[in-house]
Amino acid sequence: MRPPGGALLVAICYGAGLVTGLSRFPDPVSVALTALGVAMVLRRPVAVGLALTVVAGVAVGSQTRNAKIAHCALRLPTGESRMVLHLVETGSDVGRVTVLDPDCDGALSARWPRGAAIAAGRDVTVTARWIQRDGVLGRPGGTLVIRKVLAVAGGGSVGATFRTRLDLRIAELFGTRAPLVSALVTGRRGGLDPLLREAFVGAGLIHLLAISGFHVGLLAGWLLLVLRLGGAPRHPAEITAALMALGYAGWLGWPSPATRAASLLLVLAVARSRQRHPRFDAILGASALVVLIRSPWSVVDLGAWLSFAAVAGVGWALGWSDRAVGSHVVVRSLAASIGATLATAPVAAFTLGRVATIGVGLNLLAIPLVAAAMPAVLMALVLHGAAPESAAAFAASADLLLVLLTRIAVAGAGLPGASEVGAAGWRASFPWVAALIAALWITHRRTTRREAARRLGWCAALLLWWPLVGAAIAWRPDTSRGGLALHLLDVGQGDATAIRTPGGHWIVIDAGPSGNGFDAGARVVGPYLARLGVRRIEAFVLSHAHKDHVGGAAALVERFQLGLAIDPGEPFVEASYDAWLETLAQRGVRWRRAAVGDQWTIDGVEFRVVHPPTRWPQRGFDLNEDSIVLELRYGDFVALLTGDAGFPAESLLEGTVGPVALLKVGHHGSRHSTGESFLAAVAPQAAVISVGRNGYGHPAPATLARLGAARVPVWRTDQHGTVRVETDGRSFTVRGGRAARTFDLNRGNSRAAPVAGHHP
Repeated sequence: MRPPGGALLVAICYGAGLVTGLSRFPDPVSVALTALGVAMVLRRPVAVGLALTVVAGVAVGSQTRNAKIAHCALRLPTGESRMVLHLVETGSDVGRVTVLDPDCDGALSARWPRGAAIAAGRDVTVTARWIQRDGVLGRPGGTLVIRKVLAVAGGGSVGATFRTRLDLRIAELFGTRAPLVSALVTGRRGGLDPLLREAFVGAGLIHLLAISGFHVGLLAGWLLLVLRLGGAPRHPAEITAALMALGYAGWLGWPSPATRAASLLLVLAVARSRQRHPRFDAILGASALVVLIRSPWSVVDLGAWLSFAAVAGVGWALGWSDRAVGSHVVVRSLAASIGATLATAPVAAFTLGRVATIGVGLNLLAIPLVAAAMPAVLMALVLHGAAPESAAAFAASADLLLVLLTRIAVAGAGLPGASEVGAAGWRASFPWVAALIAALWITHRRTTRREAARRLGWCAALLLWWPLVGAAIAWRPDTSRGGLALHLLDVGQGDATAIRTPGGHWIVIDAGPSGNGFDAGARVVGPYLARLGVRRIEAFVLSHAHKDHVGGAAALVERFQLGLAIDPGEPFVEASYDAWLETLAQRGVRWRRAAVGDQWTIDGVEFRVVHPPTRWPQRGFDLNEDSIVLELRYGDFVALLTGDAGFPAESLLEGTVGPVALLKVGHHGSRHSTGESFLAAVAPQAAVISVGRNGYGHPAPATLARLGAARVPVWRTDQHGTVRVETDGRSFTVRGGRAARTFDLNRGNSRAAPVAGHHP
C-alpha cells in the first residue's frame, strides 16, 4: 500500500496539533517541544516540516481556545433577557444572528416564534432566552430562543436583501414544499416537518437536505456547462466554476462540507490547467487544510468528518471498481454509494447511533431526482421577476420531482435496513469498523474481480456463521408479545426509561444527560425508539430537572410527537430544563405538574404518582428528594421507578407502597438511597441501577451490600447495557447483556431463563 500523499500528511499533522491545542490535554507546550525534539533528532527535512506543522496546529488551536471567551455563546446570561440582534439570515424558523454588543463576538443560531418573518440585515430588539449547549472540546454553542419581537429597525445590505428576496421567492413559488427547497438551496432545515426530516434520516438521504459536497459539485457542474455553452475555454471555465462554488460556500457561512467540496474542485481545476495529475489523497489533504485553516473548530465538527469520510470512501470505491469491474454509470453509482456508506458508517454509528444501509440503494434513485430538480429550482428562482409564467412552469416541474423524492424517503424509512443502529458509542460502531476493514481487505493490493469475489465469499461465510453462534449463545424466548415492556436505557450517568404498553403505546421517563458534545436524547434514546418504530410518545414524565435526567428531553420533543409532559414543577435554574420547557412551548405540547394521587391507565397498565406530596417539610430543600416516584401495575406485576429519591423520600414511601416486583434503584445507587427499612417495605424481586462512569462513587458499596443482604438480584446499565423487563402480568423476565432471569409473580418463586451467561 502506498504511503499517504504529502498534503494529506500535512493535514493530519496540522489537525492533530489543532486537537491538542483546543483540548489542552496533554499540555500543548509539551507536545510542541516534543515534536520539535523528534524532528531535530531525525534531522530529515520531511520530519522537520511535519513537526513544524504540528507546532503550528498547536499554536492555532491554543489561540482559538483562548479567543472563545469573547464568543457570545459564553457571554450571554442564562434565562430570559432583552437584547438587540442583527439578522444574518431571515428571521423565521431557525437562522443565524449576531448580538449588537462590542463585548459579544460570533454568530448564534436563533429559533424564532412560529409565523415570524423578518428581513435579513435588520436590527431587531427582542426578549429571548439563551440555551447554552457546548460542543466537543468545549466548542461554544447553543440556541437563542426568541420569545417576543419588540422592535425592528435598519435596512439590509445588498447581500441581506438578496437573502430575503430569495426566501420570499421560494415561499411564493413552492408553497408547502418551500422548507424542502430552502434546505436544498440555502441549507436551512428549521422549517422542515420533523417527521419528514426523520424520514430522510431513516432512509439514508439526509445528506441531500444539507449543503454537502454533492450540492456544490452539482452547482459547479451546471455552471461549467453554462460557461462552456457560452464559448469559454475549458480550463478557465473549470477554474471559474470552482471559484463561484467557493463563493457560494462563503455566502452560506463556510459550512465545512461545502468548503471542502469547493476547495477540492478548485485545487483539481488548477492542477488540470497545469496538466498535472495529482493523487486523490493529495487533493483530499489539500482541501482538508483549507477547511482547517478557515475554521479550526471544524476539526471536531461532525459534518466535516462525515464529509471527508464520504469523499474518501467514494474515491477508494471508484478507484477499485473502475479498474476491476468497469466504468458503466450504474456500476460507478453503486460503487460510490457503497463506498460512502461504509466510510461514514463507523463515524455515524459512534456519534449518532444510526446507519441507514437502505440508503445505498435509495441514493441511486434519489440523487438523479435532486440532480434534475436543482436546475429547475434555480431557473424558477432566476426567472421569477422577469418571466413569472416561465418561472411557474419550472417550479411545477421541480415540484413533481420533489414529490417523488419525498415519497422515496418516506417509503424507504419504513423498509428493512433503515437506521440499523439503535444506540451511539463504540458498541454501535464496532460492526461497521469490521465491515470497513473487510471491504478494504477485499479490494486490497489491486485485487481482481475474481479474487475480490473469493474474499467476499470468505467474509460472507463468516457473517452467516456468526448469527448462528450468537443465537446458540443468547437464545431466549420472546415473552414481550402482547405484554408490558420496560426498557431501562444505557445513557451513561443518568436515567432514561421507555415503557411500551400491551397496545403499543409508549411512555418515556427521563431522557438522560447532555453536555460536552453529548446529548442522550439525540444519540441514544431517540435512535433507540426510532429503531422500534416509535413515532409518538403518549406521555413524557420528567422525574426532576437535573441535567442527567432532562438533558436529552428537548431532542425527544423535537423528534417525536408528544401528547403530554409531566414534571414536579419545582423551579430550578438549569439550561437543559429551560430548553425543554421552551421546546414544549414551541411545539404546543400540553404540560402538567405532577401531584401525589395522579393516576392514568393505558392498555390495562395503571400508572400512579406516589411522590412527592404537594406539601411536606422537605420539599424545596433538595431537588432529588422531590423526584416523581411512579408506580406501575399490570396484572400481578408492580414496578417502582424512584428517580433520584433518597432516604427522606423513602421514609414517606414506606407507608404508602407495598411489595413490588421491580425496583429502579434511586439516585443511581447512591449511599443515601435504598435504605434497609425501605427495602424491607417494598421487598423487590429484582432491581435495576441506571448508572455510568462517574466521580460520585455510584453505585455505593453500602447500597450494593444492602441489596445483597436482602437477596435482590441487581442489573446495572454500566455492566449489562440496556436492561429490558418484559411481563404478561403473571411472570416477568429481566434481560441485560447475557444475564437474564425469569420470575414468577407468585412471591418467592423464580426460575432461570434458558440462556447462557451468569445471573446477577
